[in-house]
Amino acid sequence: MKCLFLITGMPMGGAERVMSTLANELVSQGHQVRLITLKEAISAYKLDQRVEFIGGNAKAESHNRVIRFVQSSIAAIKGAIFYRKQLKEYNPDIVLSFLTNTNLLAVINNYISRKKYPIIISERCDPRKRSKLLINLCNRVYPLADCIVCQSREIENYFLEKKPNAITSVIPNPVNEECINTQSINKRKNLIVSAGRLNNQKNYDLLIDAFSDIEKDYSDYYVEIYGQGPEKDRLQEKVNQLGLQERILFKGVKTNVMKHISDAKLYIMSSDFEGFPNALVEAMASGLPVISTDFPTGVARELIRDEENGYVIPVGDRKKLSQAMVKIISNEEIQKKMSTNNVKLREQLNVNNIVSKWNKLFMETIMKEKDYAGN
Repeated sequence: MKCLFLITGMPMGGAERVMSTLANELVSQGHQVRLITLKEAISAYKLDQRVEFIGGNAKAESHNRVIRFVQSSIAAIKGAIFYRKQLKEYNPDIVLSFLTNTNLLAVINNYISRKKYPIIISERCDPRKRSKLLINLCNRVYPLADCIVCQSREIENYFLEKKPNAITSVIPNPVNEECINTQSINKRKNLIVSAGRLNNQKNYDLLIDAFSDIEKDYSDYYVEIYGQGPEKDRLQEKVNQLGLQERILFKGVKTNVMKHISDAKLYIMSSDFEGFPNALVEAMASGLPVISTDFPTGVARELIRDEENGYVIPVGDRKKLSQAMVKIISNEEIQKKMSTNNVKLREQLNVNNIVSKWNKLFMETIMKEKDYAGN
């Protein structure tokens, strides 16, 4: 099987990690994979040397809005030409695309071209968190793909409501065992942790506020937040104003962070919206009790059962978060039960299990296209 993987770029991120994992696993099984990025051929994740990795160098770098618009327009044209050239040269059995811009490129190109290829696109975020123009465009274009792969039932239902005859599938992200802790924890620290980009989406204000509500009753507890981003200075100033600079610590970026924080009492995801948050899944698979907001894609509800392996709270609900924090950190038995139950996620989202789902989908899509062409 010859697979052409298409993505905008390969920096550090959830979609990029999954694409690299999938590419590596497929070539190890004897398949051919060419991974093309519209930007430069630089990957934050290790790629098997058998994966062909090619970049189109189509990018916009200026911070000036007008210049960047012109650069983006040129980059879009350059990227489309690059992609069409790769299709013609490689002649894949199937195309897999991740991320919005490349999904639209893959499907529109297939629609207007004489030669058709089986196209699978994957929605990696919440499709409702876009501009109205982009939402309408995706709702029209995405169903033209041979399959839309979603990461939750909630998002699958969204596309089916827009286009009932769209072909969809739900495949969650795999757990990469290199990124999690697999050692048993005998004693947990009085530590609450969170990890992710320091931006508005992650709503770290919620975590800081909720901890400030309980910190006097739990004076031996600390919070560590891992990640970088544009909100760093503002969040640090907020912590300083609350007088909690010795209790809430910003730890920056840490490679394989779950291996370093797996002995904490609790992991918290305070986001307003998410696609399929790898950090939450990795925390759970590392055996951490968790609390997550009920972000709209519904992934938290699919992964977490209240009081069994964590708690799901309404988005932005400071009171519910502080209450859930107290329930976990004040009860060692609940901590043990949640930890034990979360470890089971390792098998459920094992790389081999998830890759086999992708493999099956690829083969079914290819055969369906051949049957269609034969008729």
